[in-house]
Amino acid sequence: MWILAAVLLLIPLFPAFSQEGTVRLFREVQGPYSLVEKSDWSRYDNGKYTGHVYREVRASIIPQATSYRGNFFVMEETLRDMRQSARAVDEVIPVSFRFDGEKGLTIDPPGDDRGFPSLRNFPALPLNAITPGSKWVAKGKRAVDPLNEGKSVVIPLIAEYEYRGIEDYRNIPVHRIFAKYASRSEGRGEDFQVQGTHNVDILLRVSDCIPLMMRDNLDETYSWPNGSTIRFRGFTLTFGDGLVPLDREAFITTVKARERTLPTGSGIDLAAVPEGVKLTVKDIRFQADSDEMLAAERPRLDMIARVLKETPDRTFLVEGHTAAIGRPTGEMDLSVQRARRMVDELVSRGIPAEKFIYKGWGGTKPLGDNASDEGRRVNRRVEITILE
Repeated sequence: MWILAAVLLLIPLFPAFSQEGTVRLFREVQGPYSLVEKSDWSRYDNGKYTGHVYREVRASIIPQATSYRGNFFVMEETLRDMRQSARAVDEVIPVSFRFDGEKGLTIDPPGDDRGFPSLRNFPALPLNAITPGSKWVAKGKRAVDPLNEGKSVVIPLIAEYEYRGIEDYRNIPVHRIFAKYASRSEGRGEDFQVQGTHNVDILLRVSDCIPLMMRDNLDETYSWPNGSTIRFRGFTLTFGDGLVPLDREAFITTVKARERTLPTGSGIDLAAVPEGVKLTVKDIRFQADSDEMLAAERPRLDMIARVLKETPDRTFLVEGHTAAIGRPTGEMDLSVQRARRMVDELVSRGIPAEKFIYKGWGGTKPLGDNASDEGRRVNRRVEITILE
C-alpha cells in the first residue's frame, strides 16, 4: 500500500506573482526526477497491534515527448533505527504513463498497471491566483494494496486543499500547501472496504516549485467480508528533486580513460540504457561459492569508486548475477550476497551507503550459454547502473 505522490513530483509547478501579492501555480514539464518515499506505520490485525512497518520506495522517472517512463524500486523493510544504509530491492517495477485529458494520469498500456505511481492527480492545484488561506476541492485517485500482494486497486478520492503561504525549510523558501482527504470505497465491488483519513503537508521550493517534501499522516482500516481487518496508522514521507540530465557520452568516455590506466584492463563493459548508464563488471573474481572478493579485484574496485564519486546526486543500482548450474535458490542467495559485497567495497572507498540500492538475480538473466565454461564465466558478473 504505497503512498507515493509521484504526480506532484513529476510535474513541477512554477509560480508567478501578481502586483497584489497573489500567486499562480503553473504546470510545466521539466527534466528527470528522483523520488524517495519512506513509510513508518503501526499495523493492527483484527484490532491487535502486530508491529511496525518500515518500508522504502525509490523511483527514477524520465519525461518523454508525450509521456513518462522509469522504474520504481520497492525496498525490503528497513531497520528500526532508520539509519542510512544501502537498501535491498524486493522488486523493480517499470512504469510508463501519460496525462490523458480529463482522465488524468493513465498507465500505458492500461493492462500494465501495477499500482505505481499510487497517487494520481493529487495534489491538484487551482488555475486561479491564490493567497494564503485560499481553499479548493478536487478529485483524484489512489492505488492501494493493503496486503502487499502486488494486486492494487484504484479508488477515487476527493481532496480539500489550503494554501498556507511562504516559509523557510532548511534555509530554502518554500510554498506550504495543506491537503486532507478521506479513504472510502464502500459499495464499489472491491474485495475489501477501506475507511480512514489522510492529512498531508506539502512543501514546494519557491524558486521553481519542485516539491522538496510531503508528509502524509494517515489512519485507515481495511475490512474484508469474513470480518478480518487491518489498520495502518502513521506517516509517509516523500522527498523529490529534479536532476541535471546525465551526460552519458562524457561518463562513458571518462570510464574508458580510467580503464586504460589499469595494467591489464578492467574487464568492464559500458552501455547507455533507458535507466542511465550501466557498467558490467565481467568475470568478477570471488572465492568459490562465496561473496569474498579476491585481492586481485582491488584495482578495478578503486577505479569504479573514483568514477562513481564524480557523479553526484545519483542513485547507483548494483545487481548481482551468477551462472545457472541447477541450484536456483542457492544461486539467488549468492547473487544477493555478491551484490551487497560490491556495495560494501565501494562504501569502504568513500561513497555514501545511502546512494546504493542492490538486487540479486541468480542465474535468471544469462548473457552466455551455461552449458559451456565460457558462458558460465560471462554470466558471473556484477552490474552497476547510474540511474538517470
